[in-house]
Amino acid sequence: MNRTLDETAAILGLKPRAFRARLRDLRVLTRDGDLASPHRDRGYLFSDPRSHWNPRIQQYRHYAVVMVKEAGVEWLAKQLNITITRQQKDSAA
Repeated sequence: MNRTLDETAAILGLKPRAFRARLRDLRVLTRDGDLASPHRDRGYLFSDPRSHWNPRIQQYRHYAVVMVKEAGVEWLAKQLNITITRQQKDSAA
């Protein structure tokens, strides 16, 4: 199951902003909040490209959302020295 960073933060028991700050400190995210190049295609995280129609300017706005794969939840917990139990993971989903 793929999760957003906010959903993953809830599983790990962190606030979303604090979680993103720690990911920036680990250089998993760039300063802008995008997924850093060394962490692409490793099987833990990926960028999900999306678009939104802006009717005011009559154009699409393209952006990417960083998503965490199932294996990425355990990997991030290990990187952040957080212990999670299976029950925590299932109840937050």
